[in-house]
Amino acid sequence: MKILIKRAVALTPVALMCYAGPLLAQNGKYVLTGKLPAVHDKIYLGHEVGDKYVITDSAKVVNGSFTFKGTAKQPGFYKLESKNLKNSIGFILENAAINVSKPDSISPVVITGSAAQDVYMGFYNGPWKTITAKAGNIYKRLDEVQKAGKMDTVTRAGFDREFKALDTLNIAAVKQYILKNPGSAGSAAIIYDRFISYPNFPVAEELYGQLTKEARQSDIGEQINTALKTNAKTAKGKVAPAIAMPDKDGKIVKLSDFRGKYVLVDFWASWCGPCRRENPNVVAAYKKYHDKGFEILGVSLDSKKDAWLKAIEADGLTWTHVSDLQAWSNSAVKAYGVKSVPASFLLDPEGKVVGKDLRGEELNKALASIFK
Repeated sequence: MKILIKRAVALTPVALMCYAGPLLAQNGKYVLTGKLPAVHDKIYLGHEVGDKYVITDSAKVVNGSFTFKGTAKQPGFYKLESKNLKNSIGFILENAAINVSKPDSISPVVITGSAAQDVYMGFYNGPWKTITAKAGNIYKRLDEVQKAGKMDTVTRAGFDREFKALDTLNIAAVKQYILKNPGSAGSAAIIYDRFISYPNFPVAEELYGQLTKEARQSDIGEQINTALKTNAKTAKGKVAPAIAMPDKDGKIVKLSDFRGKYVLVDFWASWCGPCRRENPNVVAAYKKYHDKGFEILGVSLDSKKDAWLKAIEADGLTWTHVSDLQAWSNSAVKAYGVKSVPASFLLDPEGKVVGKDLRGEELNKALASIFK
């Protein structure tokens, strides 16, 4: 299982229950009602359109209650937001009578009325619990080893094997669940979560093909399709998209400056725990192969320069670093279709992609093969 930080907004974990409320809205419309005592003024409904987040509608909240009415062309990811809510509430909106409630700050959010949401949460309340239980045990032991300073090549390889086995279990569980629910946008949402946000594009493409036409044409299905097309631009053998971005001193650095050498384009951020844990391995690879023609271009998703520079110094990252300090709006992030970090692309001397997301022993093996 890849240790990544997720960009996409996860749907809100909810308690599922049968719903005996209003019937499906007539004429293909949705009626979204809610009871959120913590909200006192206005609440906003929004979703992502392309690379931008758009507020679709707003509603006045009276005694914690609100109502939205409208039409969803296709089921898709939406969020409810308010200044009174600590966290936004994510869910799948479709043309149905949907109710959202959270009685108090302790109780979970309860979302009812959306068949796609029920399918989505059915996976997380079922098969996913087995996977997370196994993952929790591995992460606990990994943290203990790292804190004790006992991480060596052999130990790291052992954890890599465990994560690989866990990833296999994850893929099998999703496949089985998707095949039972091929017509639901909720299944598309699971594919997006597990294999787009946590990139495994070959599996995402395979499972996308298992969905019905209706599910593929949902907003979420279209997002998967768009991500697959963007990923194809960085397929092995393709010339990687151009990058031109300021370095630490404000000087523009171009990816083309590295032609003639193997270069790892490494997307990371100071706030990304998995990135920082992977950095020692990248540092070791750089020290071992730099004199043989290996370079690294670090592309940061930071928005604060001080935090970015402190992390570079603290982790001993002595290679070239660039950032436009636009976080997830970073121009290279969009061009490369990066959905989570760490993410990396290994390029040959002609600028063509020869490897993706090589971490741990995989990166070491790839470089050893190149510079043998």
